[in-house]
Amino acid sequence: MFTQLTEQLTNQFTTAMKSFSNTAQVETAMKPLNSLVELNTKTVEQLISQQTALITSILNDSVAQTKALSSQTDFTAAVESQKSFNEALQAKVSNSAKEAFDVVSKTSEEVTSLVKDSVKFDK
Repeated sequence: MFTQLTEQLTNQFTTAMKSFSNTAQVETAMKPLNSLVELNTKTVEQLISQQTALITSILNDSVAQTKALSSQTDFTAAVESQKSFNEALQAKVSNSAKEAFDVVSKTSEEVTSLVKDSVKFDK
């Protein structure tokens, strides 16, 4: 979805820019912008995928935990089961946050590199 929208916007903008007299110059100038749009799209898609996997996993684990608790007859065992579930959930959410941070950090580095290369190119 994001890729199609990005391609459509990029194509529309490129078509509009081609109406200027020097299309080669415009296309060259547009390369960093196109790369930035592609990079941002890829990052958003990665983050959405990670969050979808996390939410799906949490929901599945919650259903399994609810089933396990409903069959428990020992209160102490139920409390221990819930404690283990909560610890595993906390670890899962923390890991997901670290993964998201890694994706955003990598993207930030790539954007910085892209901007530096673009500035060097323009000079």
